[in-house]
Amino acid sequence: MNTDYKGLVLNCLELYGKGDLDAVAGLLRDDYADHGLPFRTSTKADWIAEARKLPLAELRIDIRRLVAEGDYVTMFSRRWLPGGALDIAVADIFRIQDGLIAERWEVVEQIPAGAPNPVAIL
Repeated sequence: MNTDYKGLVLNCLELYGKGDLDAVAGLLRDDYADHGLPFRTSTKADWIAEARKLPLAELRIDIRRLVAEGDYVTMFSRRWLPGGALDIAVADIFRIQDGLIAERWEVVEQIPAGAPNPVAIL
């Protein structure tokens, strides 16, 4: 069983960023629940179907902090799309069960255009 929970989440994000959702699926429980936008899904299959609709190849993620404690990994990041269509600060909480990602929550804050240091809010 995987006990490197930070490594598990980082691996998942790397594969997600490459658009390799088939590989991501191997890191999620079948009953994976995602409480964040735009997903709000309660199974791995539903999540994969929703993720396939997103422009993953263009999405940029700058991970600012990654903290693991017990069965939870918390990540603070900035995510954006080139061209300014999206620029957000995000706090994610991942719950791990049986070595797989079981659940995710997120809090999102829009980064104001022209912010002098857009990641300072993290």
